Amino acid sequence: MTNRQHRKHWKGPPLAWRNLMQSKARLGAGVSAISFAVSLVFMQLGLFSGVMKGATLLYDSLNFDIVLISSKSPESTYVPPFSRRYLYQAGGTNGVAAARPLYLAFRSWRNVETTRIRALLLLGFNYRDPVLRVPEVYQSLSALQRQDTLLMNSLSRSEFGPREVGLKTELNKRQVEIVGLFSLNNTIRADGTAIVSDQNFIRLNPGRSLDDISLGLITVEPGVKVDEVVQNLRQIMPATIKVFSRQEAMSRDREYWVKSTSLGYIIGVAVIMAFLVATVIVYQVLSSDVNERLHEYATLKAIGYTNLRLLTVVIQEALVLATLGFIPGCLLALGMYHAIFIATRLPVAMTVSRMLLVFGLTILTCSASGFVVARKVLVADPADVF
Repeated sequence: MTNRQHRKHWKGPPLAWRNLMQSKARLGAGVSAISFAVSLVFMQLGLFSGVMKGATLLYDSLNFDIVLISSKSPESTYVPPFSRRYLYQAGGTNGVAAARPLYLAFRSWRNVETTRIRALLLLGFNYRDPVLRVPEVYQSLSALQRQDTLLMNSLSRSEFGPREVGLKTELNKRQVEIVGLFSLNNTIRADGTAIVSDQNFIRLNPGRSLDDISLGLITVEPGVKVDEVVQNLRQIMPATIKVFSRQEAMSRDREYWVKSTSLGYIIGVAVIMAFLVATVIVYQVLSSDVNERLHEYATLKAIGYTNLRLLTVVIQEALVLATLGFIPGCLLALGMYHAIFIATRLPVAMTVSRMLLVFGLTILTCSASGFVVARKVLVADPADVF
């Protein structure tokens, strides 16, 4: 039988696979370590993605092209109020179709079951203004006009207690009634949200008036370039008022949470550490295997195996470990994503692009370990070994 026929009919496992399978305990330890590292990387990347999406969720729910915001505000949910007269001034600018106010404040919500108090983000708006991209709001406008009523976010965390239409509780020590529900994923800072009319907002915020707005939401006329209106507004607004297009505002909030807080640093370090752990574990597994089989590799070298072919065997072992470790790590990450979403309601979800990225990084990390270990095989001299 020729070599070609022999290769055609040979059904046994490749040499790399057989080497790994001879020590199942070592293989299991290596796969488990890689799976842990992969799941950790997935979790950190998922949290990072959740932070990026959570940073802009408030803006995603609002209808505007340009926003006016206090210069003292670092991001969209922490907004010191400013005078409404600047919004009136912006409304008279060429190209502006409408300029509408939005009111924001964190207020104390009382859980009717546990009586515990928790900070809730309160959004107030004029019911005549289409400032919200939340369909449920406009189905409950008549109810919102009644005194001391609100819409509760059904995705608020469980610590806020039951979220049911007709439920009465205290908000900022004032009796309120839930007259409707809406669904909105939580922002990073706010894990509970409620919507009220501007009149009820003032009732729930003593000392605040309708002239003290949190955000000025501006829409431009059809066909008008947003950037041109932004530049015009920046020329007439004082230094205490910042003017941003929608994309600028969203980018600003993302940058704040990544660069101005420790979140970006912590997530980045965790990803690097996870891959370092995987690299060390794969190196240890492959190094132990090569040390035990150094005589065998030397024999193969003596009978004509080239360095490239021996290197291929070691790299194949690394790739097998990477693949076997990635699959359970990915499945574990899916479960972790679901648990994080249930606990925080942040938009954490698996994506195909992230799976491909982590798989590619896992292959690269394990291959790097394989190349380092393979040096022992490449420099091995059959005469010295025997």
